[in-house]
Amino acid sequence: MIANPGRALLVCFVGSRALSTFGSWASGMVVVIWVRTLTGRDDAAALSMLLFALPTLAYPLIGQLIDRMDRLAALAASQAAGAAMISCFLLVDDRSGVWIVYVVQLLQGVNAGLISVAGDAMLPQLAPPGRLSSVNGWLQSAMQAGRLAAPGTGVLIFTMSGGITAVIVFDIATFLVSLALLAPLARTARPRPARSEPESYLQALRRGTSLITSRPELRTVTLLNLGCGLAAGFLSSSWFAMITSGLGASPDFAGVLATSQAIGGMLGGPLGTWFAAAHRIRGAGLCVTAAFCAVGPALLSGLAPLAVAGIALVGLGTSVLFVVYVTLVQNAVPEQLLGRSFATLDAYTNLAQVGGLAIGALWLGAMGSFQPIVVAAMVVLVPVALILLREGSARGEAAEVVAHTLPAPATALRGALTVETPALGGLHYRLRAHDGAGHRS
Repeated sequence: MIANPGRALLVCFVGSRALSTFGSWASGMVVVIWVRTLTGRDDAAALSMLLFALPTLAYPLIGQLIDRMDRLAALAASQAAGAAMISCFLLVDDRSGVWIVYVVQLLQGVNAGLISVAGDAMLPQLAPPGRLSSVNGWLQSAMQAGRLAAPGTGVLIFTMSGGITAVIVFDIATFLVSLALLAPLARTARPRPARSEPESYLQALRRGTSLITSRPELRTVTLLNLGCGLAAGFLSSSWFAMITSGLGASPDFAGVLATSQAIGGMLGGPLGTWFAAAHRIRGAGLCVTAAFCAVGPALLSGLAPLAVAGIALVGLGTSVLFVVYVTLVQNAVPEQLLGRSFATLDAYTNLAQVGGLAIGALWLGAMGSFQPIVVAAMVVLVPVALILLREGSARGEAAEVVAHTLPAPATALRGALTVETPALGGLHYRLRAHDGAGHRS
């Protein structure tokens, strides 16, 4: 891609990702409700989300693949593959076919990694460094706008058609239109990236970890994303139990909560742009942890209005986090290694989310009460908040590297590849990629 292809190509890129998100959320919420309806079990719905997250283990290899191929080609292939995968849901007629849903969720988890990593790594080829924070904010708001309309659209199609078939056809159509929106970007094609030597799984993981922990501000956001990923895993596992037992509502109320989350996410996009442009990394972290901690009392209150407001705060916080960490990584890591960086972030953070989902699902299966899971989601964020508060502003706001003091690419590459990996490791969280139904953005 050329450095500044103009507004039209950016609109195509953002539109493709937003429409892909819209289709996946429209079908994703319905699919999880569908699994619960077929089986009558909350843990079965949680299992479908868990299977979506498991391919995170392969993300270091996905990142290496993205760095070795044209990112536009990777995006296009992923959209086409997504349409083929989602069509397999049409083979399921009753609970005996739920295993097909689980297999597709697993494959969609791999595909979601390709879409997310390739998209985040490709954006610096389309937008100049000084505009990355605003474009990321715009992208996040556009995707959240799709999420705002998607749950209601999916449930409406599901209800009016009397089944899942129409919802799946709708999602296939969004995949194909998203693919068509990528076509104009082909006119600005650039040479294929130089093919580096293949790395083993552990080598790719080690390389990505060094990249995302090479600067203090990167370590700050990795810690924040780890905590948020674990908390979101707990909350996702108790999603339907909280709705049916805590609020006394039907499973369809999940659509209302998803809509509320999307509204908060739309507001969080511009706020995240401000944090990223002002280099206020620690301030963004405190905003995110406060939003996540506030959701606990709201969900435990048993009052639907408070639950809706709490989930909206989660949407706002995760949008802020998305804009800040994506902009930071895009500016601080050499372009040819962005695939490894984002893939490693996904791998570590989604593993934290898988852990939260697994623990929550096991607790629900054994004890049946969701309240301790919600409390755990708040407790895991307390150490993160304390560390952020303890950090001096000189370190917490040290992200002036963004668009200001970046070293030359060769110097940045050399420094990134020789830094020692801290014990903390590098982690991040994308609630945009997992809404409780486990679908891509």
